[in-house]
Amino acid sequence: MKPKRWCGMTAKTGTVLSGIFSIIAIYMYLTFEQKHMRSRNCTEIYRPKNMNIHIKQFIICWSWNIVLFLSCVTIVISCLLIYSVYAQKFKGLVIYIIWIIFYEAVNIILQIFADNNENIIEVRIVHWFGLVARIFMHCFWIFFVMTYAHIIYKSKSQGAIISHSRRISTGSGEFPRRKSKITSLTRHYKE
Repeated sequence: MKPKRWCGMTAKTGTVLSGIFSIIAIYMYLTFEQKHMRSRNCTEIYRPKNMNIHIKQFIICWSWNIVLFLSCVTIVISCLLIYSVYAQKFKGLVIYIIWIIFYEAVNIILQIFADNNENIIEVRIVHWFGLVARIFMHCFWIFFVMTYAHIIYKSKSQGAIISHSRRISTGSGEFPRRKSKITSLTRHYKE
């Protein structure tokens, strides 16, 4: 059976490209956001009376460390995805799907908290555009990952059924060759 294609790619190819896209997108994200997130002024000790403000201040001050940690984990999980495609491991694909959803949700939260401190509207627009574009691209690639995970799951479950229903022959192990029923590959037409 010929594999289905979406946008000119099979599910396996799209899944591998999903991992590669994640690695490249995260590298670009860290490169462009490094100066912006590290330049936060968190040196003064501010003791707010409201707990929500204290949590918000903590997230803003530690946003670079949070993003760096999540990005490193995402790169490792993207490599796990590429290995899982090679080894046809179902769990690696599921872990990738769950992690990408979590990763993007945390990035949305960080962007919302960090957005209030920016005075320049153009910087906010560029940050939101980059985040939304990356989320849409992850949604596009996750379709391939989910499809390939479904294909692997079905093939593994069918393989388990087939392996349990096989009978082992107790014969001598020699099987007579069967003759082909096709005698000629050309069609004979009566004129």
